[in-house]
Amino acid sequence: MTIKEAIERSDRLRPNSFSADEKIGWLTDFENRVYNEIYSTHKCDIPFTVVADATEETELFVTSPYDEMYLLYLCSMIDFANAEYDRYNNDMAMLESVYGDYERYFNNTHEYALGTLISG
Repeated sequence: MTIKEAIERSDRLRPNSFSADEKIGWLTDFENRVYNEIYSTHKCDIPFTVVADATEETELFVTSPYDEMYLLYLCSMIDFANAEYDRYNNDMAMLESVYGDYERYFNNTHEYALGTLISG
């Protein structure tokens, strides 16, 4: 999924007035989290996109079926910024569930940087 696809899909779910640049910033912040918490601890060949270099055509790290986490993250940020805290909390609970599933999947399918597999 590209950044543009994530933005378009989240905009259909949560119509809003936030700019594409704001959403790119939110997504790259989230990508930093995924990279730092998951990818950087494993032996893997994931090209890291520097935040300043991200565009709407940038391909996001996480692929299907876990890529829905990007939509959940964007929706949660939109809801938080709009003071829709109940929706935000629901979005974040769903996001943490998908994120945890992805983290367990990644840990079980990629070698840890120190040479051992982490079991979920």
